[in-house]
Amino acid sequence: MAQQLSATLEDYLEAIFRLEQERHFARVRDISAALDVAKSAVTTALQSLSEKGLVNYEPYEPVTLSAEGRERAGRIALRHRVIQDFLRDVLALAAERADSIACGMEHAIDRDALDRFVCFLAFVGRRREKGQSWLEEFRRFIREGTDEKTCEQCMQEYLESAGIADQAEAV
Repeated sequence: MAQQLSATLEDYLEAIFRLEQERHFARVRDISAALDVAKSAVTTALQSLSEKGLVNYEPYEPVTLSAEGRERAGRIALRHRVIQDFLRDVLALAAERADSIACGMEHAIDRDALDRFVCFLAFVGRRREKGQSWLEEFRRFIREGTDEKTCEQCMQEYLESAGIADQAEAV
């Protein structure tokens, strides 16, 4: 069974994966810039990933993913993309915000939940192809509410009916 990685190490794998797609390899400075971290932090992370057999790393040399590292990084990138698509295409969040939120969520989502996201996105896509506009109606509801209630009022009613209205401030 594959060993669990921290969210930080997963971020490094994903950054290397994206850089490899662009340039076929990564350098410490490129990873540092992509993640906005110090080069020394990159070196430490690369040493750890190398010990785990996920990257091919030697000081001052280009970095590449091992076969296992590429497979794991691909799964991380897929989780990120699916969540980002959901947040952007369904919940109508701005692309940059969806990307930022997806970066945090990708580390916590399990396979079953991710499969449901993919299934839902496929469902939405099929409905859109058939010209059904419930997604557009939902987006209009987010912006304008209904004739008699705002989206926020409907959210409050939902929280009250679920018995968690006292936690509404957290939402």
